[in-house]
Amino acid sequence: MDPQRAEEIHPDTKDQTEHVELTKGDLAPALKSNFDELGLLATAWKFRKAVMVSTLMCVAAACDGYQINLNGNIIANSGFTRQVGFKNSKGVYVLNANNTALWGALQSLGQLVGMLALNPISDKIGRKYTLYALWLILAVSLIIETTVRTANEWAAAKFLAGMGVGAIQSTMPIYITEWAPPNIRGAMITAYAFWNNLGGFLAPLLLYLTGKGNQLNFRVPIYTQWAFLGVMLPIFIYLPETAQYFAARDQDEKGIATLRRVNGYIDGYSPEAEYAIVKNIIIEERALRAELGLDQRMGWKETMRSYAACFDKDNWRRTLGSTLPACMQQLVGLAFLNNYASLFFKQSGFANAFLITTIITGIKMVAIIILSVTTDKTGRRPTVLGAAVICTLSMLIVGIMGQVHSTSGVKAGLIFVACVWSMANSVLGSLGWTFVGEVAAQRLRARTAGIAAGGSVLFGLTFNTALPKILDVNGANWGYNTAWLFLGTGIVACIMGYLFVPETARRNAAELDELFDRGVPAWRMRSFDTDVQKTQQGQIKAREMEN
Repeated sequence: MDPQRAEEIHPDTKDQTEHVELTKGDLAPALKSNFDELGLLATAWKFRKAVMVSTLMCVAAACDGYQINLNGNIIANSGFTRQVGFKNSKGVYVLNANNTALWGALQSLGQLVGMLALNPISDKIGRKYTLYALWLILAVSLIIETTVRTANEWAAAKFLAGMGVGAIQSTMPIYITEWAPPNIRGAMITAYAFWNNLGGFLAPLLLYLTGKGNQLNFRVPIYTQWAFLGVMLPIFIYLPETAQYFAARDQDEKGIATLRRVNGYIDGYSPEAEYAIVKNIIIEERALRAELGLDQRMGWKETMRSYAACFDKDNWRRTLGSTLPACMQQLVGLAFLNNYASLFFKQSGFANAFLITTIITGIKMVAIIILSVTTDKTGRRPTVLGAAVICTLSMLIVGIMGQVHSTSGVKAGLIFVACVWSMANSVLGSLGWTFVGEVAAQRLRARTAGIAAGGSVLFGLTFNTALPKILDVNGANWGYNTAWLFLGTGIVACIMGYLFVPETARRNAAELDELFDRGVPAWRMRSFDTDVQKTQQGQIKAREMEN
């Protein structure tokens, strides 16, 4: 980037620009840190405080999985049914089918609103204060759940809970992306999926344990959600704001201070020099913001234009690359096989529903742990495409096995397929969130994250609404033939993934900007040698010659 160009783009930051670039001497402005070349373990140890910050954020993600699964399972509790349901002609308390459908739809709608509406707020007030906002939304939803008396009150709670969870799902990957070192960023974001699945498992565990006592007491499980909020609040209070937010606001002293607070103890680490890299990327992107006619004030008009900018000729590939991995999990049969996996187990003699949940959750957790230590080395793209192909082939196998006579061998085969599919699908779900945080340009990161996460929710809402009717024995009754539907959508997802899912492992924001600006095809991104890398190598050689 030419320093003179930076001054023309944003004249009022001239002094700040000069300060940032002078930290690198007379060399070209730095866009890549020398620390980016460290290995996984070396980076994790050297940046252990940044790892702790990212991990604390991931711990809060357990609330997401816990609340979603608890709300989804508690409707089967007889005490809950007695409270918000009605007596049928046989004198048995049941839930109104229209109400249960409405609750699911409102939760998904709330997720979508949380993902899209809070993103402009995140850019305006910062990641940290957005965390406070989503905590407050979750707290209000829990107040309603704790005192619920009617189906309408539960509907309101579901909408607010979905809104809070949606805000978590779109904010946390961005926060972790902006704090985690690029060469271990994938491991830190997949840790989000680990804690999310752990929280999701704790919900049925609690319901299983409480179900052994007074089955009419449905409020005790609801009360336990306050424990998660109690853990989240001190974490949110402790977590620092990101340097990227301060750089975008030209609050350079605060940006340097936040880096010093987290990484200042590291030998050879210069908060000023590392902040210079963040700032130079921001200045570089201001040129594109100016070309789009976007104003720093970002009122509603500018906000809508920024969402539209996600789909212009310069950004549509980045938006699609962010959205596809998150949506692939739905397109390869999440709504179908995630529910049918339990049926495969039951048909083979596994009558304990909680045991089935434990087995499937264990498989997912093992897959996520393996993924977290390999993704930054093996890359995101081949892992995502491989997992998508495995899930799609699983649909083909389920479709074929569904046509033959059900024997013990067929049932055992279906269990094996369900386990393999669960492992591959959990990989898609985990890595999907890394793309949400990584692929978008800094200036549009919050917008693109909202669109990507929202796209996944829309597919989920569509399939979760349609599948009950498709599988209903009194309706379409497709049964195992539903696998053919997801075989088709899975093939489309694999083709689209090959064409548009980029490689982001060990790439920082400046490198990704260059790759997309130069129109490098997704399948060539991993091996492409960027100018950012060449400049860094030149600077290292220049310093070696000086010494």
